[in-house]
Amino acid sequence: MSKNYLFSVLFILGLSSCNPVGKELTVLELASGEIISAENVSLKKGDVITIWTKVSKSSKDEAGVFAVKFNVETNGQSILLDSLNVDAEDHIINSKKTKESYTESSSSGDSTVYYTVHEYETESKKFTAPAEGKYTFDFKLIDRSNNSSLFGNKLAIILRKS
Repeated sequence: MSKNYLFSVLFILGLSSCNPVGKELTVLELASGEIISAENVSLKKGDVITIWTKVSKSSKDEAGVFAVKFNVETNGQSILLDSLNVDAEDHIINSKKTKESYTESSSSGDSTVYYTVHEYETESKKFTAPAEGKYTFDFKLIDRSNNSSLFGNKLAIILRKS
């Protein structure tokens, strides 16, 4: 009886220490037109890096059309140039919606405006290191609309090692 209990406790402890989405390496906040980098990421051959996009959208703001281009290089040589789908909804984690408000003043008086903020992370791409070494991940947010506001909110890249 005690062996079964001990096995159950060890099994639960083992599961609780696992991180199913990988170990977070870095979080990079993006701004339109700027190149943001994660440098000197040490990887062994076969290590898998999952690129997650963290999005925060507000129902009060008009969404722009954005793309994220990225480049992976090692030893000064580009080995992958691609783009991310920031609206992918295949694998979403840490999703939460909050209700927020602000006061708007007009000649007829003050009124409270309510809106929803939806924040979530979505898996965008996977990269497998072809060789052991130090890698640099560069990301650039590109605005493809006339709206210069990034949803009026935030977009970030999270690198996780699986």
